[in-house]
Amino acid sequence: MRRAAFWLLAFATSVGALGAVLAATRTDIVDVPAALERILDPRTDGERAIAFAQGKLAAAPGDPRLMAALAAAYLARVRETYDPALYAKASALLDTAIALAPLDPDVAIVAGNLALSRHDFAAALHWGLVAQAAAPARPAVYGVLTDAYVELGRYTEAVDAAQRMIDLRPDLASYSRVSYLRELHGDLDGAIDAMRRAVDAGAPRTEGTAWSEVQLGNLYLAKDDLGSAERAYENALQRVDGYVFALAGQAKARAARGDLSGAAALNEEAARRLPVPDFVIALADLHDRLGDSARAAQDAELVSAMEQLLKANGVRTDVDLALFDADHGLRLPEALAAARAEYAIRPSVTVAMTLAWTEYRNGELAAASVHAAEALRLGWRDPTALRRAATIAQAAGDVALARRAAELAR
Repeated sequence: MRRAAFWLLAFATSVGALGAVLAATRTDIVDVPAALERILDPRTDGERAIAFAQGKLAAAPGDPRLMAALAAAYLARVRETYDPALYAKASALLDTAIALAPLDPDVAIVAGNLALSRHDFAAALHWGLVAQAAAPARPAVYGVLTDAYVELGRYTEAVDAAQRMIDLRPDLASYSRVSYLRELHGDLDGAIDAMRRAVDAGAPRTEGTAWSEVQLGNLYLAKDDLGSAERAYENALQRVDGYVFALAGQAKARAARGDLSGAAALNEEAARRLPVPDFVIALADLHDRLGDSARAAQDAELVSAMEQLLKANGVRTDVDLALFDADHGLRLPEALAAARAEYAIRPSVTVAMTLAWTEYRNGELAAASVHAAEALRLGWRDPTALRRAATIAQAAGDVALARRAAELAR
């Protein structure tokens, strides 16, 4: 997944995680409260988790924690099916649970996870603070807070929350957050070390651990270590048979080696198994590079349709679609307006780069240069971001930005 954008989707990774929730974004793994872990059977997958939680709730229909447990099970199923209609079901349950127990930490944590998955980071922060006031020693509280602070561009507070989380419980969820924060600050070696610890802390054959292996592979790709990246993606496939995010990772590695046709085939397989916009976005880019403009246009239409479906189910996708449109020269004025609106409410480094790129594509070079520099202020070394910054610097004649991008690319 585009970690800078889609890691936020905060989907539950498995019922054993109700324990593990992606947050692109990525976003990245959040613990569900221990009380809910006891309610749900950790051996089941998302579909069975729903049935299990429904049975518990049927026996005690007025219990707000059981409502939250079922909502969490719906989020687990979203992770497996990418069915955005499940968000509405989770939201309806949480609305009732919140009305009954507005200060309950278990309810607040699940509400925070739903808000993260919908890219409503102000709401996620609210629920994280509610949960913190009620249960300040609960590690899952700080997962919600870390993710919200990161996406709101409040990095000092994000670091403090992640530190508190790992002090309380050093596990896959907390190590993965440390990894992402280190990545954003340009410490790729430190990010790799933390993600290795996340993998080691996870159960061997769970989706959460496989996901961490994929993120480890992505970090190796950022260092241009293709061999290590490919081994990490293969390890993920060993943990979860046919794991779609590992297939997408292998596609990235093949593309980096110049095998564009092979990369496209892997992305097509991943998209066939799970309709994640990122897979189709990658396909559009690959078809464009392969000179197949007709297929690239079809991919672009599908991305737009998928994003609109997410939006209809309460997921804020405007900035993600803006980046895609800017990359492909589509609806450029609308993309710029969307990026500006998003940056006004969450000035994170990732959104700053989206804004810079949409400004560049609209010919607003001075503004693009300023926001590209903002995007690199922490030391973020994402290869795509650095290429965009270098392109903007050249077009704007910004020597300082060009130097900064070159330094970070070393």
